[in-house]
Amino acid sequence: MRATDLLIGATVAALGAGCAYQRHTTSLSPANNARIQSSDRPSDLYSFRLIEATGAAVNPSGLPWDDDDTPPDPFVRLYIGDQLVWESEVAEDQSHPTWNATVPKNLVVGSGKSFRLELWDHDSAMGHDPMGSIERNGLPSSMLPGAIARLQLDSKSTVTVLLDDPVPHRGVGLTVEIHSEALHVLGVEPYSPAARAGIKVGERIVGIGPDRVAHLDDKDCASRLSLAADRRHALAVTDAKGGNERQVELDRGYVWLTM
Repeated sequence: MRATDLLIGATVAALGAGCAYQRHTTSLSPANNARIQSSDRPSDLYSFRLIEATGAAVNPSGLPWDDDDTPPDPFVRLYIGDQLVWESEVAEDQSHPTWNATVPKNLVVGSGKSFRLELWDHDSAMGHDPMGSIERNGLPSSMLPGAIARLQLDSKSTVTVLLDDPVPHRGVGLTVEIHSEALHVLGVEPYSPAARAGIKVGERIVGIGPDRVAHLDDKDCASRLSLAADRRHALAVTDAKGGNERQVELDRGYVWLTM
């Protein structure tokens, strides 16, 4: 290969590396002390805490769960519909494990979706042994918000959980890619001011309050977008091609993060 070809290749690579755009997800802050009205809270959203489980000392065949005669290594999988939304840590060598683990985001459990909880014995990376499960259309009747529920699985095992009100945050609910003339929308949290305002993935934000994005540096764009709802700053939004500009007002409601 000629030296000129090498030089051209290096130049193209350097230009390509310089074309990477910064991504920014608007900041969130917990609304721990907020007085949430029932009308402010989306229906079918819940926080979920896995407390403990009680498993059979032996497997269905009457043999020990593990070859070394030790107790099982339980863990829990949680499905909404056909989607695995969360998996607990493995509790090694315990027939009565305690997790006290909260799912990191709120669950969406509508009456039209199935709720399935599975208890497994962890064996190896190649496979696990089922210890029982429960599946219902919607939530099991014993799972009421604010109450501890002991779920009987289709075996001799039980799992104890706590269902509670969903956890709110303050914020806008957007992930964007920062370009010189616009913020390209990459993600919108479903339960957020951005979603309620009708902002869609693929659209572009060209203005924040009185300022155009083209006149702001990356740091200013990121901070002003995160504060747009609190400051009551409207967003100037266009379609993916930069046309059909409209003004979008953000409410000061909550962001409800979901799995």
